[in-house]
Amino acid sequence: MAQASEYQKRQDGNSTVFEVTPAAAPKFIWMLILGGICSLLGLFTLPCGIAFLALAAGATWFGWSYDARPKAHKQPSSFRVTAETIEAGGQTFKKDDIHRLIIKNGMSNEVLAGPTVLVPVSGSMAQGMMQRAKVAAMANGLELETGGKAYLLAGGMDATTAFGLLTDVSKVIGFKTT
Repeated sequence: MAQASEYQKRQDGNSTVFEVTPAAAPKFIWMLILGGICSLLGLFTLPCGIAFLALAAGATWFGWSYDARPKAHKQPSSFRVTAETIEAGGQTFKKDDIHRLIIKNGMSNEVLAGPTVLVPVSGSMAQGMMQRAKVAAMANGLELETGGKAYLLAGGMDATTAFGLLTDVSKVIGFKTT
């Protein structure tokens, strides 16, 4: 099971500091299985099996370490919130200038309003679609919108962590949540 996303909050004077740890990317199980199969083929067909062993190494590495999420959703983040401002990425946003705080998925750019239900399809396409859904489930981010632009405060979260962070940040800055 992949490491889940989480956030910590702490008081620092009149500010609340949020430190967000993104979830670990899910593993591509089918690539790991392909790597295992190629390894066996390579071992049983030596010396011609060197190509299979190279393919096995590549498939295993890809299946174990590839993370399709955007870069900002792979890295830990930290930001500071007061009753009047949010400070993130070297910028300070005044409460009166913030249009809204939203949860947006970094893979699909969909704004989440609540939990979504994914219904898997049958057939050979199902595995790829389910893998993409697993990755997208760990690519939710908390964004701040102001002046016609969106700024990512933290990314790489599952829906539970993202909604919890949205609620806690909203409480500190004094926004009402629905």
